[in-house]
Amino acid sequence: MKAELYHYTGCGLRNIWLRNGFTVRDTAYGKALAIHDLEGLHRTIGLYLVDRKPDLSGAEVRFLRKELDMPQKRLAEFLGVSENSVRGWENDRGAISRPAEHMLRILYREHVAGDGSVRGFVERLAELDRRGHAKKLELEDTATGWRALAA
Repeated sequence: MKAELYHYTGCGLRNIWLRNGFTVRDTAYGKALAIHDLEGLHRTIGLYLVDRKPDLSGAEVRFLRKELDMPQKRLAEFLGVSENSVRGWENDRGAISRPAEHMLRILYREHVAGDGSVRGFVERLAELDRRGHAKKLELEDTATGWRALAA
């Protein structure tokens, strides 16, 4: 007897089917579904998207952004685009650019398997974009080598 597949749409994606790893129970309010290790399921979906999916759909961009726990505005700052661009990608009103898509994939992969250094670096870049930079760069030679002075 073949097990029934469960069409899992709770993540916002329409092409996810579970072979097992869930329990369906009857309750006074109808059927209730419990997914075993939901965090692990979402991590597996995310890694599949960033490692094996050639082009990301709007729903997949939204899934990854939500898994990164970022509002659209924050992701836009990270990627150096407008919040409207992110909203447009997620609503399939335009395709995500290749560089932005690559950075999103890198951010997600590092989110689940890295040490936070990529995200920290991208946050510093976004902060630099907001602040601008000093007109003059002062440097000094020290016993341990050259260093830039705070401006």
